[in-house]
Amino acid sequence: MNREDIMADNNAASDKEKVVTKYDRKMQKRKEEERKEAKRRFITKWVSIAVLAVIILGCGTAAGLKLNSIYNDYIEVNDDKISQIEFDFYYGIAKTNNLNTAIYGTMTYGDYYTSYMGYKTSQSDKSQEYSTDYTWYDYFANSAVSTIKETKALLEDADANGFEYDNEAADYDEFIGKLKDAAGEADMSYSDYLKQLFGKKANEKRVKVFLKDYLKSTAYQEVLTEKLAATDEEADEYYQSNKDTYDKFKYRTFTVKAGSSDSSDMAEAKTKADKFASGVTSEATFATQCRIYSNDEEDKYAADDASLVSDVKKSDIESACADWIVSSDRSEGDVTVIEDSANSCYYIVYYINRTYDGADDDSIKSTVLNKKYSEYIKKYTDEYSVNVKKRFSYK
Repeated sequence: MNREDIMADNNAASDKEKVVTKYDRKMQKRKEEERKEAKRRFITKWVSIAVLAVIILGCGTAAGLKLNSIYNDYIEVNDDKISQIEFDFYYGIAKTNNLNTAIYGTMTYGDYYTSYMGYKTSQSDKSQEYSTDYTWYDYFANSAVSTIKETKALLEDADANGFEYDNEAADYDEFIGKLKDAAGEADMSYSDYLKQLFGKKANEKRVKVFLKDYLKSTAYQEVLTEKLAATDEEADEYYQSNKDTYDKFKYRTFTVKAGSSDSSDMAEAKTKADKFASGVTSEATFATQCRIYSNDEEDKYAADDASLVSDVKKSDIESACADWIVSSDRSEGDVTVIEDSANSCYYIVYYINRTYDGADDDSIKSTVLNKKYSEYIKKYTDEYSVNVKKRFSYK
């Protein structure tokens, strides 16, 4: 598992909650047809960083600096002096990684922030407001700091454990080759492509030492994540503690809609729902009640399975019903009436069962690995001091 996979797992808890509509997918398809992705296709297993930060796409970072100033102190991390050219390198690594991280299907963070937050890749990060008193440059710069901290932590742990980076030369050549290929596909010179990625004062000679450090840290991370890989026992323990998230549920449901949200209409709907529920003793009687109470929708419930909901996770269950259905107190044949005041209706729900088919085993192991890795790295990063010298807002 590489850093991009780990970062994706870290974000999964929040990202999976985003609802992507048909319109989103249509817009994404059009964007994919219109824009050139070649300049971002060089990302390989090496460009995958920032486990401890949520990061997004940005553009140039070193504009306007004089050549004699780029090697001066820009910030300090763990008392190490970070020059402008080094900071720009990690800034580019951090934001490029996020650009290629998928949210849903082919939609990336770069697409999302451009489409929904108004971020413009053609404008300076410092000129664009991310939030009140916080620019996109501030946001990306914070991500770059997290990238630097993690890289330093990996290098420190690698040295402490006697890690030998035997593939340094081959990995460096591979990475540079990918950059050159991507530059050609983007119809840009290699020199200009480096500047676009790593700042306007960047060239291969200036970023070489930082790139080698980064490649070493990434190579060591692969070794570390193999060591920390989740065991079957750890995965099962995590599943048992989070089974409501991963299990699939089977139940029957019928909706009684009120004429309005008025208390009298809701009371009338409740009476009807209770009467429906009182006649349910089995799945067959539930199906019969659906046909009786469906009014002018008889055809909708002509089939016995019309009211059946199968193999759905909690996240896909009607929010008003979810907690009751996934409760550990449920037994097959339980029936209830649930009010949904927001939608002026009542649900009659008949519980059948819950199952787990093992489809999320790999995802669970990735989540466990991610947690173990994050805790392992934090023993270093939490101790690292950061002094940004008022270069940007640091949070």
